[in-house]
Amino acid sequence: MQIKFYLLPIFVVAGLAQGCSFSASSGSLSDSSKSLSDSVSSIISSPSSSSKDADKDYQIQIMDYTTAYLSTAGFERAAYAQGISEIAIEAGISNWEDDENTLIGIGRALKKAKLTGSVYETYKKSLADSKESRMLIIQKGYDQQ
Repeated sequence: MQIKFYLLPIFVVAGLAQGCSFSASSGSLSDSSKSLSDSVSSIISSPSSSSKDADKDYQIQIMDYTTAYLSTAGFERAAYAQGISEIAIEAGISNWEDDENTLIGIGRALKKAKLTGSVYETYKKSLADSKESRMLIIQKGYDQQ
């Protein structure tokens, strides 16, 4: 199994969270760390399928990566975009920012992370670079989840 560079920030956060010893929050950090580790494992071990299922598998990889990234303490768009870009390139997608399956996966992740209201709208707008066509596809994914 080869560790992907774009997963490095997630492993670092997970490692730091496991080493923390805050009395009141250590339980939730441990839970977050386990969830993050489970998401990363899911991304790494995602099986290849027929071409018909490839789009769904790719959406799930994007959803899992985005959900894991959203669960970290800070959201750095540049690092997030680099990770998404690497997943997309492995799937043969060169322009993930305008790829429907990528944007649907992002929308599904925002719903899975239970983001609503202005927080959801802020992430949607940021991840779509304020482009209406992209925001509509993210919304489509959000509504599908």
